Amino acid sequence: MADNKSFESTLHDIVYSIDTGTGLKIIRVLLYILLLLLVVMVFTATQFRGLKSEEAMDLCQLGRNISVEQGLTTKTVRPLSMWKMQEQNPNEDPMIGNHPDLFNAPAYPALLSLGFKFFDLIGVDPFEMPEGARGVAMPAEQWVVLPLNHIFSILTGLILFSLGKRMFSREIGFLGMTIYYLSNLVWMDSVSGLNVSMGIFFSVASFHSMVIAMLNKRDRLATVKWLIPFLLSIVLAGVAFYTRFITATIVPGICLFAWLMAGRFRGGTRFVLVFLVLYGLMISPWLVRNYQICGNPIGMVGYVALEGSPQFVDNALDRDYHPELTGSLISTALKQKWKLNYSGAYAKVIPGMGGGLLMAFFLTTFFYHFVRPQVNYLRWGLGLSLLLMVIVAGFFSESSMLMLHLFWPFVILYGLAFFYILIDRLDLGVRLYNLGLKVLVAVLAFIPFLLSLMPPAGAHPYPPYYAPIIGGVAGMLNEREVLVTDMPWATAWYGDRVSILLPKDLDQFYEINDYKQYISGMYFTTITKNKPFVKGLLDGPEQSWLPIMTGRTPPDFPLKQAVALSRQDQLFLSDRDRWSNSGAGGGEAAQPEAP
Repeated sequence: MADNKSFESTLHDIVYSIDTGTGLKIIRVLLYILLLLLVVMVFTATQFRGLKSEEAMDLCQLGRNISVEQGLTTKTVRPLSMWKMQEQNPNEDPMIGNHPDLFNAPAYPALLSLGFKFFDLIGVDPFEMPEGARGVAMPAEQWVVLPLNHIFSILTGLILFSLGKRMFSREIGFLGMTIYYLSNLVWMDSVSGLNVSMGIFFSVASFHSMVIAMLNKRDRLATVKWLIPFLLSIVLAGVAFYTRFITATIVPGICLFAWLMAGRFRGGTRFVLVFLVLYGLMISPWLVRNYQICGNPIGMVGYVALEGSPQFVDNALDRDYHPELTGSLISTALKQKWKLNYSGAYAKVIPGMGGGLLMAFFLTTFFYHFVRPQVNYLRWGLGLSLLLMVIVAGFFSESSMLMLHLFWPFVILYGLAFFYILIDRLDLGVRLYNLGLKVLVAVLAFIPFLLSLMPPAGAHPYPPYYAPIIGGVAGMLNEREVLVTDMPWATAWYGDRVSILLPKDLDQFYEINDYKQYISGMYFTTITKNKPFVKGLLDGPEQSWLPIMTGRTPPDFPLKQAVALSRQDQLFLSDRDRWSNSGAGGGEAAQPEAP
């Protein structure tokens, strides 16, 4: 009888737990996780068709080089970096076969290399070339690059929840996390293959750790409870720097928050100095490494700021083996590039973030005084970092502009907090009205995400990127041979071949081929062939390459054998017939067709 009562009592406790207690919370959490995973899978399935960014491919090929113990060397070789290496080496060696990377931060490629090594350990080739029109992504992209970025995006949402709960309320934290997970820009960054999601995570985590440290110190908790998160904030900011250099702009904002929270001149200055010294020690090994290699602590990053300006259209500077740079030219190029960036495609980057509504609320909070001092102090720190990043990002690439998305979690929290204040001021009385307004804000932020899931699905990256064709072209060369192409990042990643970016003109090609490195193949794609005929090819900067692309090669040109690829869209030239058994050059190659 006692056993029956015990069983009935246990069963009753379980049912009660599922109905109202811990069991119900567990079920809700599991359902939320399942919904999140469904969102990630649906978005990935509809939007990802392979890497589209040259920077993403460049980072991935760096990761592969690290995984095979080649260190931080690159197979994407730019004539500009060859020139820089020649200046530093006594024997004027451009180090083409062992070319150090001076453009990218190392943390993301290093993390990718761990994923590549894992698949190698279990006997799976992550670099197997896909087949068929639908299989455009290598296993390395599907099972290493994408999951890694998705994990960082999910972790950022969890930090947003923790920060919202601590700074405002649990409800704001939860709703903010949900809006973040339903944001189109979050998952677009994640499927891009760039290091943006990783940089955002470590930046947001650094702010979060500093908030914990300062609040624990204010509450006079044990020293260890504020010292550990304080030091962790420094470490996270350092890792963010090694992920994206532009994240250095968060340091002044974090320091401003700590300075205000710790009493300004009554102790806050001390915290700022400690932070800056330790942060400087963390990033100094990278600066020293760059200085030893090329004589500049920031490597070739400064030259990236000149790319895309009216003086250096597209990647004209990277292609120049003998650049002529003056102070006035650099100054003019930087000014014009910044102006064009923010007057063109980037004019709505900040105002349009998240649909615009929450961004408008966030900006409005700078004219409102919150009751909690820490909320005001963090807002000023975020404002300083946002302003600095806006200024700096305007000089660099589109991916640097995407790093402005690291403020999106804070925009959500502050925007929701101010929105809740407005609802309270309205004093609607009916709880259903309040709930409806909160749902409306979430729906408005969700609309861009919903529209992206609707047909048509994400486009294929061809032209010019199609892995089977690129891999087939690179496979015509052995590992010791070098290729010249207008998309070396793609042949380095999909083909695993040392690839030199197409030089500025034919004379520079001859100089490289005759005196520095024998070139075994040349690969033209739509990047060059689709340029305006008169403005770009006939009378423009590509005029010396037009005869090569049209089959009228000069008598002394070393690559006399040619084959057209993918419906004449692409052209591969070589020193001999590498694509048939007949020994005859030219004609159509038996290559897979692009989708």
